[in-house]
Amino acid sequence: MRVAALVTLGLAAAALSLAPAMPTAAADRSFMPDAYGQIIFVTPSRNIGCTYIPKGGTEMYRPDDGGPELGCDRIEPKYIRLILSASGKAFIFEMEGDTACCDDVNVLNYGERWKAGPFTCTSAETGLTCRRKGGHGFFANRDGYSVD
Repeated sequence: MRVAALVTLGLAAAALSLAPAMPTAAADRSFMPDAYGQIIFVTPSRNIGCTYIPKGGTEMYRPDDGGPELGCDRIEPKYIRLILSASGKAFIFEMEGDTACCDDVNVLNYGERWKAGPFTCTSAETGLTCRRKGGHGFFANRDGYSVD
């Protein structure tokens, strides 16, 4: 009887180890604001960097609409800036040579999710997706970008 129970447990454990892995939800990640009150992070490839400006702005920058605002810069193959504000669709700015963003102190690793104010960004090997709560967002990677 005891041997049969051990065999049954062994077979059950073997069956579980062969089962396909269930997808996991993104792990939440937070970063502290820098000395200017903004939060800056990059993707692991360092090709996309984002700056979060809280409602009311910072000493360095105040959004026209009062904020909050999330701006993400994709460096390669063509430099663009995607901006989400407190309302409306994301804006796309195609710029030549402006590489103002970002230091790589804070890395949003693949499989991690960052949230601040109304914004959420999820980093994946396929790219970075950022959305505003109940509204619009954008996606960017080395191959392209889109807004909605």
